[in-house]
Amino acid sequence: MDAITGYLIANPTVFKIMVVFVLIVVAYFIFKQFLKLSLVLLLIVLAGAGYHYFNNPQQMSEDVQKSVSTVKSGVEKGKSFYKDSKELIDKTKKVPEDVSKFFKSSEDKAGK
Repeated sequence: MDAITGYLIANPTVFKIMVVFVLIVVAYFIFKQFLKLSLVLLLIVLAGAGYHYFNNPQQMSEDVQKSVSTVKSGVEKGKSFYKDSKELIDKTKKVPEDVSKFFKSSEDKAGK
């Protein structure tokens, strides 16, 4: 055991590689169950969507078109939010200059 710890202390790169490998293996065993669960849920959702599509394909197409238009409007809202926040950031960059001008003018009026 002392030989192993002595080797790992003498070679820190090997120790780091072993730690990363152990963490990957532990993460794999933890997330393996989540991966299986997510695949099963995906299959259930696809089966439900297929069932509804075969029962009423016209309604399914309309629902998909509504979803696409909703996503597009959300993207447009996101773009406008980005532009508005960019303008707000530009305005806030000017605020310290305006405040310093205000104080300079008040100092001039006070005669300092």
